[in-house]
Amino acid sequence: MITLALDMSTKSSGWAIFEDQSLKEYGCITAGSANLYNRIHKMISELEEILKKYNIDNVIIEDVVPEDVKGNQTVFKALMYLQGFVMDCLDRNNLRNIKFFTSSEWRKKCGIHTGRGVKRDSLKPKDIQFCYSQFGIKANDDIADAICIGFAAVGGIIKEPQDIIEVDEYGFEFG
Repeated sequence: MITLALDMSTKSSGWAIFEDQSLKEYGCITAGSANLYNRIHKMISELEEILKKYNIDNVIIEDVVPEDVKGNQTVFKALMYLQGFVMDCLDRNNLRNIKFFTSSEWRKKCGIHTGRGVKRDSLKPKDIQFCYSQFGIKANDDIADAICIGFAAVGGIIKEPQDIIEVDEYGFEFG
């Protein structure tokens, strides 16, 4: 079973491919245009390439909720537009086994505490650390989130944390 996990944004979208519970590939689609629709077009074009390259069975997408964008209606609408274009792209590629996880749902399955008093900015470094401790991958937050979303979706089993000794550009130590 091949699963594609997506952490979508109009500027930088992380993606990860899992075969059963094994991470096989990951990457990031970036778009720098000032025009929202040009960025969305680039995201969809590159998503089409990913779909052509892999024989995807399932797609897991981080759902868009107003709380995740701090009530910013402009950002919320842009993400909903992108999500609509993604759904159209998946439908045109006959992919209909699609699930949505909120960030709190997939983080819970990854053992990353969220909730009252936990700020979004403090969660991104935890996602990056989780990605490293589970897969040995130093990833940016978009890729790390996509990997975490996929891990949660395929029922990954959390490993014991690895020893940490070296500091990276995010201020996290890696072994």
